[in-house]
Amino acid sequence: MTLQVLPTTATVVVVDDNPGILTFVNQTLQGWCKPVLFVSGEDALEYLYNHVPDLIILDIEMPGMSGYEVLEKIKADNRLSSVPVIFFTAFTDEENELAALSHGAIDYISKPVVPNILKHRIRTQLELYQYRYHLEQMIQLKTEQVIKLQQTIVHTLTELAESRDLYTGNHIKRTSLYAGVLAKKHAELPHFKEHLTEEIITKIIYAAPLHDVGKMAIPDAILSKPGKLTPEEFEIMKTHVVLGAATIKNATEELGFTSFLDMGLELCLTHHEKWNGTGYPYKIAGEEIALSGRIMAVADVYDALTSVRPYKEPFTHEKSVQIIQEGRGTHFDPELVDSFLQVHQNFAEICETHKSKV
Repeated sequence: MTLQVLPTTATVVVVDDNPGILTFVNQTLQGWCKPVLFVSGEDALEYLYNHVPDLIILDIEMPGMSGYEVLEKIKADNRLSSVPVIFFTAFTDEENELAALSHGAIDYISKPVVPNILKHRIRTQLELYQYRYHLEQMIQLKTEQVIKLQQTIVHTLTELAESRDLYTGNHIKRTSLYAGVLAKKHAELPHFKEHLTEEIITKIIYAAPLHDVGKMAIPDAILSKPGKLTPEEFEIMKTHVVLGAATIKNATEELGFTSFLDMGLELCLTHHEKWNGTGYPYKIAGEEIALSGRIMAVADVYDALTSVRPYKEPFTHEKSVQIIQEGRGTHFDPELVDSFLQVHQNFAEICETHKSKV
């Protein structure tokens, strides 16, 4: 791989309180790269607030902010955190060199230095930076391709489910939206922030359409029965959760990766469990039920209540909210019901916007 950030085009910020050192560095680098010189960390940070250089060279001991303090500010800035930093110092002992590297510097140059050695060290770090940048870009591209493939799998599976049941298509859209709204509201609770990060919420939204994918294996006579299911038929209907989970598990094993497909498996298995342990398939209770499944349970039941089914007319939004509230602590996670009650109007808007066409 060839270096794309060439020394001749690279901007190198140099910070040193010694004017003689700055003159030496400027004479060494001028015409070879683009040096930008500062006599204090404060001045350098003011420049860095609006500019992102290709490399930074820092003295350690300076009046005002030390090089370590400047580096901490740099690492705390997302724009600058990946820019390579070299410490340029009169210290030659191992202790200071280790301290410099432990602060996040990628190299340590002792003064005085031969001009060509300084250039060589700068070129080496620019090349490493460029390699790392390309590697990160490749990883990001591969990650995006994997996510796109998984989204395609989800779309294909849910289209198959939709073809089996006229009611399923908009149910899939709505429950995904409901789950996203509820998860985002619940994430505002301090003790759930780490359990409902932006990444986890995104996985829930993407995976939500898979929660009923197992219904593809349920016979039409049961899936579309206009009346109440017999106990035997209901037992068959309940198998859709394990059948769906098995389908997703097989897909992930064949593909060799997971991402939000593992969330789909979790949703399949847990969205019919109940807070008091009377749900299915495993009759687990309380926080033994995955948080994603507890969220999907609220979304799924609300949609079932407000939707037309072969065996029922829809309940009003108000009646559906009342039923969910009555299920607080029995069917549903109590705290999730509290969060639901804060966003139930959002559910009503989603329900109205994505009404079933049948």
